[in-house]
Amino acid sequence: MNGNKINNTSEYWKEMDYDVSSYTVDWNNKNAKQYLEENEEDFIYQYILLANKYGILLPHNIKMSDHIREDVVNLIKTDKNIYPEDWIAFRINKLFRYKDGLLYNSYIYTEKNSIIKLEEIVNADLLITYQDVIFNNNDSIYAAPVKMTFFQDHFYITFCADAFFDELSNDNSDIVVDNSETAYLNTPRFNSFLRDFIILCFQYGATDFEFDDLEYKNISEQGILFGNEIVYYEDIYDLLPEEHQYKPFKEIKVELDDTNYKRYLENKK
Repeated sequence: MNGNKINNTSEYWKEMDYDVSSYTVDWNNKNAKQYLEENEEDFIYQYILLANKYGILLPHNIKMSDHIREDVVNLIKTDKNIYPEDWIAFRINKLFRYKDGLLYNSYIYTEKNSIIKLEEIVNADLLITYQDVIFNNNDSIYAAPVKMTFFQDHFYITFCADAFFDELSNDNSDIVVDNSETAYLNTPRFNSFLRDFIILCFQYGATDFEFDDLEYKNISEQGILFGNEIVYYEDIYDLLPEEHQYKPFKEIKVELDDTNYKRYLENKK
């Protein structure tokens, strides 16, 4: 890394003034939309497992338990929204609903007081945790490490802060900061989550995937670069010290069918 090694690197994370690249998964025909609607419960259930497996984009309104299926059904049944005629009646945003907005929390390794620890972060710029928001009624919810919204017929994933970058170059410091120690613990989990999430979407009828390189060269279609390559969590998990292993990765099993996604990639060539 070319950045300067300093202590407490998490305190140098910075909120972005604009969206930092984005990933969009589309359902752009009637049959695809209908398939997603008809399999809404299964998709949301699989998504909850996936989010908890990697600790990325954790649902606010449903927690891991032995009765997730029942919780998903109840969540869907209690939806009182009236959807426009051309919108999918698909309720994954309800997983994140908090007051008048959506609450995005991910498990992020932070470094404070020269100690690296795992925290459920809502705001990477101010290092606001999920507990800060829930127990202190804190509405300062900005700079989510990563956020996702389902619109009429597509998911949109983007970032509000540079917490996943291995180098930090922002106005919190007059030098380039080496963020690699925490990024190594966080970024591969995001990359594996993104890959599996896209596979899951195509398993349930998605028709297209788009990557918009809006600003940063260290973000690619496959995820966020660590150094000059994409690193996935399964490639490094066993190399990590036990205290830095995100244990649900091995404990939670998610069965994915990548048939549709492979077919999409072949047809895209």
